[in-house]
Amino acid sequence: MPLFFVDDGAVTPPRITIRGQLARHLARSLRMRPGERCHFADAGERRYLGELTTVTPTAVVATIVREEPPLPPLRPVTLAQAILKGYRMDWLLQKAAELGAAEIIPLTTSRTIVRPRRERLPAQQRRWTTILREAAQQAGRGRPPELSPPCTLRHCLTTAPPASARLLLWDSEGRALLSQRLLQLQEKQPILLLVGPEGGFSPDELADASAHGAERLSLGPLTLRAETAALAALALIHGMMTPR
Repeated sequence: MPLFFVDDGAVTPPRITIRGQLARHLARSLRMRPGERCHFADAGERRYLGELTTVTPTAVVATIVREEPPLPPLRPVTLAQAILKGYRMDWLLQKAAELGAAEIIPLTTSRTIVRPRRERLPAQQRRWTTILREAAQQAGRGRPPELSPPCTLRHCLTTAPPASARLLLWDSEGRALLSQRLLQLQEKQPILLLVGPEGGFSPDELADASAHGAERLSLGPLTLRAETAALAALALIHGMMTPR
């Protein structure tokens, strides 16, 4: 059964009233009809089962059947990912949302090939926000990941919460494994996961990261693409460390 995020003020028990783009999507793209049931989630992460009573391109109304129990909390993981070329960044954002990232921070690094243009940044942020929202709905999450504006690695490190475990993926031989380090973290400790661009972090960036408490960790003997490494790490973190 599909899940849809609704805006603030849409839920006024016993009804949910949806307007704008989502109403058009439900009526025209999905061709939903009165009597069908959907899951809805509001900004407070409350989830509802609703039965549609009115479906038009301008307004969709659902009667609340019941409020659903909240989802089990996921480990708070911020993915700080160097911006990748073309569709690979879009694909990474989609999958990171499905795999439970709580926040995405796009990084500009010395080896980042694609750098956001100031005049295009608002449109890019809107597109990325839409990708994250749709992927989170597909996965049935309580809310989509937060998306921060692009920033440098140093800014990311200096503004990260002091209690965060700062884990930098690095494929150099002899590094400790991410899986081993995860076993040593406190149960609810937030994680800042740092992943470089196609060419990796520069020596200066690695030294700066170490000076700010980042640990270089490996996923194993194979050399992975940047987007593959990020997603493998997210899957590993939530597979091993989902709070009970």
